Amino acid sequence: MALARHAASIRRHLQATSLLAVLAGYVVLLLVNRQMSARLRHDRHDAQVQVTTQLLQELLPEQIDTTAELRRHLADLGSPSMLVWMVWLEPGRSTTGPVILPSGEAFRSFQSDQALVQAADAALPPDGQPREFRFRGRTYFTCAMPISLGGQPYQVRFLQDFTLETDQEQLISLLLVAVAGASALFTSALLRLVIHRGLLPLDAFSTTLAGISSGSLSTERLSLKGQPLELHPIAHAFNDLLDRLAEAWEHQRTFVNGVSHELRTPITLISGYSRRLLRRAAEVSPEQREQLELVASEAESMGRLVNDLLEIARDDAGRLQLQCQPLDPSDLLVSLFERLQPTSAGRLRLHPADLAQPLEVNADPERLSQCLTNLVENALKYSPAPQPVELVLSLDGAELVLHVRDHGAGVPEAERERIFGRFVRGSSSAEISGHGIGLAVVQTLMERMGGRALVADATGGGADFQLRLPVVSAAPGRSASLRRWLGAGLGGS
Repeated sequence: MALARHAASIRRHLQATSLLAVLAGYVVLLLVNRQMSARLRHDRHDAQVQVTTQLLQELLPEQIDTTAELRRHLADLGSPSMLVWMVWLEPGRSTTGPVILPSGEAFRSFQSDQALVQAADAALPPDGQPREFRFRGRTYFTCAMPISLGGQPYQVRFLQDFTLETDQEQLISLLLVAVAGASALFTSALLRLVIHRGLLPLDAFSTTLAGISSGSLSTERLSLKGQPLELHPIAHAFNDLLDRLAEAWEHQRTFVNGVSHELRTPITLISGYSRRLLRRAAEVSPEQREQLELVASEAESMGRLVNDLLEIARDDAGRLQLQCQPLDPSDLLVSLFERLQPTSAGRLRLHPADLAQPLEVNADPERLSQCLTNLVENALKYSPAPQPVELVLSLDGAELVLHVRDHGAGVPEAERERIFGRFVRGSSSAEISGHGIGLAVVQTLMERMGGRALVADATGGGADFQLRLPVVSAAPGRSASLRRWLGAGLGGS
């Protein structure tokens, strides 16, 4: 299995690439400078060798009739930086012949200590071509040229000192390295600014994209004004995608809204007539009554699903209207308990309110009751009988919290945010029927009322679904008797 690669930053990639290009340019410049310097030394040495050889060949026989005369001429051709000597190539002799060094005080050290001459002989290639070598920390060039003087074959040896030039070359190389370092720092700072300014259009695109939601699909588009030409194809492609998404979203919203309205009336009729038959069917058999109760229950469940779909459609269309008002959530919990207790098989429990005084929140009572109903029905569905489902009211800082606690399998921490999405169900609900709509409606309605919905672990196991709303004021004194009622614990504990 291939290892996942870390996401790369375009800004860092461009900055690193540009910096490497600058450094590579200086490295190439340094190498070219060294090659050119070496070539210049080679050419200078070769030119001097040619001139010196030509001068030797122009000597008359009477000028070189003795070794002393020959040594004097070699001294005249030499210089403090260049030593010229000759080796007699005696016919029939396989080894090197006698060495003729230049005379004079300037070359006395070579005569007494021939270590440098021997090092030059060792470095000399067989073809006599110029060769650079180092000896005792200094740089030399050496070569050899065949010559005939007075009918005798000789080999002229040359040794030229280029230490000053190589020292200057090393100094220039160090200066280039220092300049490269300083330029790299300056270039890095400059590129950081240039790249930042160059990527600003991408940041603007990201900001625009982050602001696009389902409600703005038909209006939000990426603007091409003032954008670089390279980004125009991306903007065009994305705007086309937004057009298609907006069209598909509008079709989906229209379909859901239309179907929900079309289903609402027949489902209401089925539910109403089934309940009426149950009230009047005194002579039906137990099996028929059970069937009528199943029809009524399923019709009511389908009606709640249609209502949830309508709420989502209204919210998507921006037509969700809430009648928010100050209310005491204790009254709401009591009403909810009285309405749902008969259909909960005795499992619903209303716990005492742990409040020092009655408090109010600003909410739509019908929508808040709808949220609680969805949570209670989920709790009854996902927790095994006869485990109770508990309604609790508590105060947490500046928020009133309405709890719906069950004792089922609970919700894994990794899924606690995801299950509030549309058409999303938890991993523990695979074997239980559902549509993945109820919690999405709860989240939507709570956000529109200025609150929030979340889930935590319940004490003793299970899930604790919480509806949190900010406290707005204390409830009037008329709720004192109701608070005492809640304190007694309706429905048992």
